[in-house]
This record gives sequence, C-alpha cells and structure tokens, in this order.
Amino acid sequence: MPAANNNRFFLIISFVLIIVLCLLGFAFQGSRGIWQPDEGYYVGTAVTMMQKNTLLIPYLGETEIFLDKPPLVYWGIISGLNIFGHNEFAVRFFNAACFILTALITGLLAKELFGDKVTGLLSAFIYATMAVPFIAANFVTPDTPLALWTTAAVFCFLKSIRSAGYKTLWQILLCVAAGLGFLAKGPAVLLPCGGMFVFLAVRKQIIRYFRHPSILAGLLIFVAVGLGWYFWVSIKVPGAFTYFFDSQIWGRLVSDKYKRHPGLLGALIYLPILVFGSLPWSVVWSEKRAMIADILLKRSGWMVLAGKDAALFLACWFFVPLVILCLASSKLSLYVLPVFPALAIATARLWREKVPDMARFLPKEKIRFFTRPAALAAFWVFLLIVSRLVLAYYPTYKNMRVLWADMNRELPLADYEIATVKKRADGLLFYGARRLEHVDNDDRPYPAFSKTEYILDEIAQVRAEKEIGVFLIYGDKDIVKTCGILQKADIKYKQISLPYNRALLILEPAAEAGHSALTTGADM
Repeated sequence: MPAANNNRFFLIISFVLIIVLCLLGFAFQGSRGIWQPDEGYYVGTAVTMMQKNTLLIPYLGETEIFLDKPPLVYWGIISGLNIFGHNEFAVRFFNAACFILTALITGLLAKELFGDKVTGLLSAFIYATMAVPFIAANFVTPDTPLALWTTAAVFCFLKSIRSAGYKTLWQILLCVAAGLGFLAKGPAVLLPCGGMFVFLAVRKQIIRYFRHPSILAGLLIFVAVGLGWYFWVSIKVPGAFTYFFDSQIWGRLVSDKYKRHPGLLGALIYLPILVFGSLPWSVVWSEKRAMIADILLKRSGWMVLAGKDAALFLACWFFVPLVILCLASSKLSLYVLPVFPALAIATARLWREKVPDMARFLPKEKIRFFTRPAALAAFWVFLLIVSRLVLAYYPTYKNMRVLWADMNRELPLADYEIATVKKRADGLLFYGARRLEHVDNDDRPYPAFSKTEYILDEIAQVRAEKEIGVFLIYGDKDIVKTCGILQKADIKYKQISLPYNRALLILEPAAEAGHSALTTGADM
C-alpha cells in the first residue's frame, strides 16, 4: 500500500481522536453544581482571590489564608471564569484542558517509546477512557493538572535521553514541566523523578546525564518556576514556610497528623483504584497475569526488563512512584493518578499485539477490521459522557448550587454573615454568599494554616459588627451540640431545617434583639 494512503488513514484517525478527547473533556462540564468538599475549597478560594484582587496569596472566605495547595489550580479557575464568565463550565475548563493534553502527551510518549503510531493512538484513547482519569477530570482538584505536568516531564526526560542534538532543550523543558507541576501540587511532582533516577541507575547513566551543562540552568529554572511562589509567600506570610514543610512534606510522608489511611495497610486503597480505575481496558491484564506475576515477584522478571529499554522505562515510571506512595503516611485514591499514563501505555502495548500490521491492509479491509472495536469503543465513550450528565442530576448533599437555593429562601434581609460549623461549604461563595467563614464547635479543629475559630468567638465578632449571624450545621450530632453551646451561653436563635439533615441557626445582634431582625425572605 502506498505510504501516502497509510499516512492519510492515521491522520483521519488522529483527527477523530482529538474530537473524541474534546467530547470526553468538555461535554456537560457545566451541568453539575459545585460539589463540596474538594471543588468547594478550590473554587471558593479562586472566587475570593478574584474579589480581593490577589493572585499570589490564596484566601478562602473573608480572612482565612488557604495554603493547603499551591496556586496553579486557582489560576486555572480564574482564567476560565475570565474567558467564559461566571458558570460551572468555566470553573472546570482548565481541568478538562489538562485532561485532554495529558492524553495527547501520553500518545506522543508511547509513539516515541515504541516507534509505533498505533500504540500512540491507543495509549491516548485508553488513558482518556480509563475510569479514574475520566472521573478525576470531572472534579476541580490539583490532581489532573499534576498528571499533565508529570507526564510532560516524563516525555521531556525520554526525549532528553534519545535526542542527542537537542538534549539541552529537552532537559530545560523537563525542569519547566517539573516546576509547573510543583505549582500544581507541590513535592508530589517529584515522584516520577524517582522513576527517572532509578531508570538512569539501572542503565548506569546517572553521572553522564547530570554532568551535562544544561542541568544547572534547568535546576535554576525549576527553582524559579516551581519554588518562587513558595519563597514569596513564606516571606510575606509569617509561619507559611513551617506550614508548607508540615503539610506538604512531613505531614504527607512521615506523620499521621492528617489521618489519611496511614500505615502500610492503608496502601490497599490503591489496588482497587488501579484495577477498577483502569476499566474497561484492564481486562487484557488477565491474559498476561503470568508475565505480570514474574515481574512483581521474581528477580528474573526484572532482569528481563533491564534488557528492554521501553519496558524498563514504563516499569520505573509506574512502580517507583507507587512504592513511595505506599510507604508515605498520607494516602488518598487520586494520589496514583500520575502513574495512569504509564499504565495506559503498557495496556495499549498489550492490546497492540492484537492489531495486525496495518500497512498490508487495503482501506476497505481496515474499515471491516475496525468496525466492531470502533462500535464498542464508541459505546463506552457514550456511556462515559452520559454518566457525567446523569451525575449532574444525582441528588446529593454535596451540591452547593442546590444548598444555596435552599438557604437563600431563609436568609435574613438585614446584613448577615454565614459561618459553617464543623463541615465546610466553601462552594457557596461561587453562588453568591456575601460573607462566609468557617468555625468549629470544639477546641481541636483540623490543622489548617489559619486556625479555625471557636463558634462563640465568631458570635462575639458578629455582634460587635451589628450583623446577624447565620450558622450552617450538618448532622444531628453537631446540630444538638451547637444548640447546646448557644443555649448554655444564653444566645437566642431561630432554627430552620434544611434538606439532607442540615440546619440554619439564625442569631440576632445582642443590641437589636427582636422579631423583625429574624425576618427572612421566606417569611414575607
């Protein structure tokens, strides 16, 4: 078959792939309200930063400085809001774009690694249609941007060891990608770097790689891009440096302070995420279970890998970060998202063995061969997209759009300040909450940078400002506990029940107690 026809075929398939990726990334992203907790944290912070006109110091609500994550996710949300207006699609646009770009880079990386276009196309498609990457792209968190920059860093690393004439350029780009990953989720971007180091160690190329003149320039660029914001905030905000070290290094790797599945048994959460999160493509693993067992359990399996650069590269990229994550004290399911591109490429390679050499096929034969797999793939894509639409109408207490509609009918007409008790609802800031703070009803709050205020201290401030305090509480236990605190302090309030076992407690300023102050829009 003429090469021109073969190239035209792959060009058409590539164009179709990009359309499918855009549908998977962007379709119905604006149909669902902001969900608490994760989306509420990041969207609420981005909205507050816009209101305060500050892009460097993240604020969550009126006074709370929120340093749990670096600012790239907030900048992405703000960019989307500036481009598309104040809507949920704009909020999720940056995450969706990161998801699409990660899939494309995964495809390019696979093509570079194996020199095969089919493996590249399969890898991009498999990554985008694996359950976990798709689900992660539906929610605003730093994990999807982190996956983009770690994948880009791995791609640049591969090019830097294979492109002798452009090694300097690719090493510089590697450091830029790692720096942007640091701005996405801090030291987590360094996990794939451990895989790169092990790969170089096995090939005995560490000294040769790091003595290259561009490494020093690349490290300086990494410090400027990735650590510049940390240095600036540490200077401007007292206590920020100590908190960064505790929350992003010590508290994640060593201490169980944050109580996120500590201990080795906590690592079991990653097994179902990897197996079921790779569906439907992970079904092919069963055919290679003997080979996988040899790699995992036998030294001979690793010796075979050492002689195969592509297989060794994928194994280091996947297993080294996974081992570190298993040993770390803090464990959450989406921590493993950056290894899914490696998983997608390895899975694509297994499926690639089922695809014959396309060069000897006529166009009509190619169409017949791909008709059934294409139909099944299209059906799976359809299911994924429809699932996003169904999720938009799924009734849940997490939906801040619905919560705001329920609350707005009950809020006072006079000046008020909303405070969430124990459980947060920061997504309300996106829907119009004027002033929103978070308080606790005990003296052992979650270890955030800005200490969570005790409820009675917040009430004292609200009364001093002659405002009406509005407290949002979740669950019978905390409703009863909070009401008991107010009754013991002889503070009068009006209790309003909300769906999903929530309640509003509306207080009066001490100097203006009376029925009129508790008049709400629903009472008129």
